[in-house]
Amino acid sequence: MTATALMRARAASTPRLGELVAGRANNIQLLRLVAAAAVLLFHCYALTDHWTDEPLWRLAHELNLGALGVQMFFLMSGFLVTQSWLARRRLVPFVAARALRIFPALVAATLLSALLGALSSRLPAAQFWRDPQTLDYLAHTPLGFDVRHYLPGAYASNPRPGAVNGSLYTLPYELRLYVVVALAGVAGILARRHALAAVLVAGIAAALAWPQWPNIMFADGTNEHVDVLVLLFALGSAAYVWRAAIALSPLGALAAVVLVALDPFGVARGVLFAPLLAYTLLTVAYHPLLRWRSFNRAGDYSYGLYVYAFPVQQTLIERLPGITPLALLAVALPATLVLAVVSWHALERPALSLKSWFDRTGAKP
Repeated sequence: MTATALMRARAASTPRLGELVAGRANNIQLLRLVAAAAVLLFHCYALTDHWTDEPLWRLAHELNLGALGVQMFFLMSGFLVTQSWLARRRLVPFVAARALRIFPALVAATLLSALLGALSSRLPAAQFWRDPQTLDYLAHTPLGFDVRHYLPGAYASNPRPGAVNGSLYTLPYELRLYVVVALAGVAGILARRHALAAVLVAGIAAALAWPQWPNIMFADGTNEHVDVLVLLFALGSAAYVWRAAIALSPLGALAAVVLVALDPFGVARGVLFAPLLAYTLLTVAYHPLLRWRSFNRAGDYSYGLYVYAFPVQQTLIERLPGITPLALLAVALPATLVLAVVSWHALERPALSLKSWFDRTGAKP
């Protein structure tokens, strides 16, 4: 092989991310479904009070499938939401696109959670629906920024009594990060690679000096682990802005996975975990050698799987006392997937089709 041919072969095996992000020829939809399924599997253990038997946690106590699934979502969300802003660069179409993606299924999940919670509650139906906690849940949860997690008397005999949809706890963080993206876009920061890099470095430095600031800003001081989610979202955003400079290598992604598995000196599951995860996911998502093209012919059922799973699992645990985690998985996964498929085709996809209207009406003259 000549030197020129060798250079071309190496370039083909390590393409730049910027060359690959256009269109839908990627594994993003697959990875999001895997992330949602990982959260569902974790809850099969956590909600049956067997969370220490969860497979990933048993292998590495720094990790668990629930946290990993959420982290995958935030990394991909930062990447895709930044792409959404830079494709529009106008506030109204951007906000409309985010709202149409988040709120239709969120409202449906809120109503489903309330209905299943009512059926499980020891309170009489009329008292349940008039209870201040129920009214508070219905008033706040569909808005996403201040979700509630408990309903009166719901699942009283379950290991997690009262909890109706704990998976929604991440939504306020994500929505606040959308606001940050919009502000950064309006300020022109997302259009300038070095400006975004400077902001990211400043944010990391601030977190090192004052570790509580991400918690206070994005979680109202209620989640000390939100800093990892914020960092992953920011890395996803930076990766899109710097996409032309990022070379993707399957061998590099494999090396990242091996590093996390071996965790030399405790850094691969510590300070290096977020960038290693980011590089691995983006490589799996976009590298041409790893694409599963036919998967995208199905609908995007990941969000529905995420928002509907928890109340379905709680209901099954109540109706099938003593159910094991794997038995719960065998029933809850297909049941929730049916809901997600119906939600996508009847609710989410029709709502998303309205994005084009906002894109047209928001166009500059």
